[in-house]
Amino acid sequence: MSLFYVSAYRISARISLLCFVNGINRIVLSNTILVSPKEDDAQACLAALFLTDPRDDREKLTQTKGSIVDGTCTWIETNDLYISWLNSHSQLLWLSGGPGKGKTMLSIFLAEKLERTAKDSRDTLFLQYFCDNKDEKRNTSVAVVKGLIFQLLQLRPILFDYILPGFKIQKQSLFTGSSFETLWRIFETMLRDPILGTIYCIIDGLDECDEASLVVLLNKFKALFSSESSESLTHHLNLVIVSRDYPDFIPEILSTFSRIQLDVHADKEVNNDIHRFIEAKMNELSIYRQYPEPLRVRVKKVFQDRAQGTFLWVGIVAQELRKYKATEVDMALDLFPPGLEELYARMLLQIGPNRRETVAKILRWIIIAIRPLTLSELSAAVNVKPPVGFSCDEVIRNQVSYCGYFLTIKENEVGLIHQSVKDYLLRKSRDPNPELEVFRVKKDIGNLEVARKCFYYLQDFAVKGSEACLWNDSEYTTRLKEFPLLSYATLHWPEHAR
Repeated sequence: MSLFYVSAYRISARISLLCFVNGINRIVLSNTILVSPKEDDAQACLAALFLTDPRDDREKLTQTKGSIVDGTCTWIETNDLYISWLNSHSQLLWLSGGPGKGKTMLSIFLAEKLERTAKDSRDTLFLQYFCDNKDEKRNTSVAVVKGLIFQLLQLRPILFDYILPGFKIQKQSLFTGSSFETLWRIFETMLRDPILGTIYCIIDGLDECDEASLVVLLNKFKALFSSESSESLTHHLNLVIVSRDYPDFIPEILSTFSRIQLDVHADKEVNNDIHRFIEAKMNELSIYRQYPEPLRVRVKKVFQDRAQGTFLWVGIVAQELRKYKATEVDMALDLFPPGLEELYARMLLQIGPNRRETVAKILRWIIIAIRPLTLSELSAAVNVKPPVGFSCDEVIRNQVSYCGYFLTIKENEVGLIHQSVKDYLLRKSRDPNPELEVFRVKKDIGNLEVARKCFYYLQDFAVKGSEACLWNDSEYTTRLKEFPLLSYATLHWPEHAR
């Protein structure tokens, strides 16, 4: 393993240096044309802080999951714990629930409501953040705090006074992965500025953050809202954390705060929402395939009996039923067992035997990868060999379709339909059905496979293409198209080789 590390480090370092030299030439050239030497410090600070716009992230989630069905989520507005939180001076409220329970849609509903409230009040601010375990820009405590600071600065520019002195000295290093303590101190100081009124904040999917950094972030929030702290009354942050109960340290750290468990405290309300969601999906299917009323009633009853309280089950099966003509639907319903895990197993077993190895390899890469892969990166990762007349991207897009509803393609990136898919494929116990074992992802084996691929990819580039980094822009771009996995391999192979 030591030889593996040394060789890979030498290769990736050489590539990084060569690409850096070429990049510097281009940066210097562009700077002489575009960048003013008197660039505003505040704008430079915002640019350095920026990773992603939560408003765009929320919009993408809405596009992926669909709009909120009329009448759903409204129950939260009459919930006693939520009303208490809404009217409190400073409080943390935890909304928790299992997979597919509609947590993110509830987050979006609350975000839209609180955003409107903030717009109607001079003294009220609204912050939001949507975590994503497959997006390295949205899955660490540093990313979360940077995102919240960024929004505060946009809403109240006077708060720049707390960050610019450090930024002028440290520049980009102020915002690195190792700077959490500094960023948190800045964030907390901003919150305590008397110029700020009430701040409503929603953080969705906090359980999708890196576990090590999440422990630190949760403990910081716990200390901030602790009644034992004499300073706890000097800020006006009202925070909603939305997450699963897992990892186990989340309920342990948040045990002293108000909590709405969707599976327990709001089970009746969530089921009512699911019935409304089913009704909306039935209306879509009935119009699309012209269901007669008896069939509509039958499908609706199956949805209600088998969904087991999850919106995701309804969404997947409703989408699948669009493939069948009205006369085929009754028999097709037998293909969809109750519950998410049983549905996932059935979906995998429906994949043709000659496609299973390809699907298993694609799923392994998507599950193990540090960040979402583009179609070009994925095609290089799984060694796509396109037939005459087809591109690698065309072939890999077709192969991704073999995976059914497990994967989605958005803006040329391949991702999982839901966090529960990752949990299911990473399950540690052997499956009683041996046919499903080929799809189960073993983390250590998967990381070793990815690390080896990255290493050999770097080695191949060092031999065949490293001189490309010293070419001009057009030749550089053209040459690197032959090595689409290069960036990922260079940056992330050490994380897989640990």
